[in-house]
Amino acid sequence: MSRAAFWLWLMAIALRLIYAPLATQIDPLLRADPLHGDAVLHDQMAQRLASAGEYRLDKGLMTAPAYIFLMAGVYALVGHAPVAVRVLNALLGLLTLWGLWRLTHRLAGERAANLALLLGALHPHLLMITGWLYTENLALSLTVWVVYGLLYWRGGWGWAASGALLGLLALTRANFLPFAALAGGWLLWRERTLRAPALTLACALLVVAPYVAFISARYGAFIPIGRGGYVLLWANNEYADGGFDPLFLERTLTIGGESKPVRAWLSETDPVARDEQAMRLALQWIRENPIQWLALLGRKLALTLSAFGLQNPDNRGVAAALRLADGVYWLFLALAGYGLWRLGRTERAFGFLTALLVGWTLLTILLYAGGSRPLMPVQPLFTLGAAVSIAAWWARNTRGNASVC
Repeated sequence: MSRAAFWLWLMAIALRLIYAPLATQIDPLLRADPLHGDAVLHDQMAQRLASAGEYRLDKGLMTAPAYIFLMAGVYALVGHAPVAVRVLNALLGLLTLWGLWRLTHRLAGERAANLALLLGALHPHLLMITGWLYTENLALSLTVWVVYGLLYWRGGWGWAASGALLGLLALTRANFLPFAALAGGWLLWRERTLRAPALTLACALLVVAPYVAFISARYGAFIPIGRGGYVLLWANNEYADGGFDPLFLERTLTIGGESKPVRAWLSETDPVARDEQAMRLALQWIRENPIQWLALLGRKLALTLSAFGLQNPDNRGVAAALRLADGVYWLFLALAGYGLWRLGRTERAFGFLTALLVGWTLLTILLYAGGSRPLMPVQPLFTLGAAVSIAAWWARNTRGNASVC
């Protein structure tokens, strides 16, 4: 490791560890309410698990368990201290940056790796998420190391380790369970042997199987980590704006020519039956309103391509700042896209795997909801792409100046 990399790592470590305990004073949303949104539910579930040993799903059948158990472990050690979880988030963020640096170093050299580390350390989404008690903190590090493992951990133990990480990723964000099958297909294409995908998928299934068996037995139905019916209806209805409507349960939906409050539509008392009910309602609304749904897909993408979400504040200064942030973010995404394309031309295995991961992430956004949070797992890869673009531009200009001299 060069001296430049050493000092960059000191900066990244200091930034993460200093920001973690101060997040509730720095982040304006956390300053207004340190625990809100999913963080409230995650905190309640983890505290109940740590204090009473009771695991109860507070958000239907939508919460994957890995991050909740990690939080509960922290609470069991130090008591109910969300700040301790934020410090854990900072360590997970450093693990993400380490994976990002290693991956970029292997693919594009140390200069690009150092740039990726700098960009990753300062990336607002990757930094600010450490202040939130959200599953993305664990999902980020797992995603980076899944990509690294699939690319560079060869042989039986390497494929098994990659499979274990894929299983943990699915237990952190259930929507990534099908990605394990895509990763298996990618391995079959690269290795040209069934042994690699078979071993990887077997290990992934062994990791998720105990929880699937537990939760399925508890509710008397097969539950592949989580269910998505309620979330699908929440994000696809006449009031949906591309994200998740906080007033969704108070709305009155019109489906099949009938208008009823959401709570009346979801009348089943059994959680599994209620989720299936929501799934049927969401699909029915999409069939009945195809034009409105296509327009909704556009809003989901627009929300995802906005730095901090589609907002229309009355304050002109805030609106101007958000437009500036969007412009910087679009430049970052353009650099990321060019860098990933450039790298994919020479590193075909990486390019194909990245396309699968980004494509799957975008598909889940179109199915459910957009925003910076659903795109979070692929932000390290975007950071890698942007670093490769900047490094290539720097090298080209350096050579040009040298030739002129």
